[in-house]
Amino acid sequence: MKIFVLRHGETEENITGVLQGKMETSLDKLGEEQALSRRNDVLKNHIDLVISSPRIRTIRTAELAAPNIPLITDERLRSRDHGEFQGLRRDQINIADYWNYKKNTQYKAAESVGDLFNRVDSLLKEIKEKYSDKNVLLVTHSGICRILYYYFNGIPEDGELTGYKSVNCSFEEYEL
Repeated sequence: MKIFVLRHGETEENITGVLQGKMETSLDKLGEEQALSRRNDVLKNHIDLVISSPRIRTIRTAELAAPNIPLITDERLRSRDHGEFQGLRRDQINIADYWNYKKNTQYKAAESVGDLFNRVDSLLKEIKEKYSDKNVLLVTHSGICRILYYYFNGIPEDGELTGYKSVNCSFEEYEL
C-alpha cells in the first residue's frame, strides 16, 4: 500500500523559525496557496483517505489539498511536543542533540525522539491493519515528516536526524 505524506503549509511561525508544537497556528496566505498547489498531486495519486494531525494548520492544509476525500484526525500525527522549548526559535536550542535518535535525550517536558518514533510506528501499524487496500495521505508537521523519512529509509549510523529537511507542503510517497 502507498502512504503519501504532506507537510502543512507555511505559517508565520515557520518564517520566524519558532518551534510550534502544541501551538494552534494558522496558515498564512502563502501557506494556503501552497496547499492548493498540491491538489493535483493528491488527485493524480487516487488518495482514498486523509489522516491529519488535529491542529488547525494541518486540517486547513488537508481541506485545501484534498477536497472531497474522507478526512479523519489522529493525535499521533500531531507535532512533536516541544515542552520547555515550545515558542523558542530553532537557533536557541541544540538541534543536533534534540534530533538524535541514538542519544534519545529525555527532557523535563519535551517529547523524546524515541517516543516520537514509537508514536509514528503505532500509527503505521494501525494503518497497515485497517487500510491496507487504500492509498492514504498523512497531513502532518515537519518533525513527523522527518520521523517518517527515517522510518522508511533507515536511521543514520550516528543517530543524527537533522540531515532530512522538509519544506512547507512537501509531498512524499512511501510503500508500506
